[in-house]
Amino acid sequence: MSTAVVVYQSTPLIGKSKLPNGNILGMFKQTKLVTKLNQALEKKNSHWIATLDDSVAAIDVIAQEADAIICVPGLQKQFELNDYPQENVFYFDSLSYNELNLDNLIAFLELIQQ
Repeated sequence: MSTAVVVYQSTPLIGKSKLPNGNILGMFKQTKLVTKLNQALEKKNSHWIATLDDSVAAIDVIAQEADAIICVPGLQKQFELNDYPQENVFYFDSLSYNELNLDNLIAFLELIQQ
């Protein structure tokens, strides 16, 4: 089973609170995203499972479990990947995220199947 981790917070900065704040755009859809994505993956008999990041965007922790990283809108420049392979990172655009359109994301995951 491969794991795709949904990251919904920016990398903590010095002086910034480390408490979870929903996400960059304040839409709070990350839980619905994980649920709907797992349902879609199960229907396709995929070997992927999606989980929600619980590390407050700590890439060192995420990288240990993530075969792929899924970022909500706004994180392209606010989430540090360090040495994590960029080709295994999917960035949602605002429209697809708001509508929870998973077509591009599922195609991405199928492309990087391990």
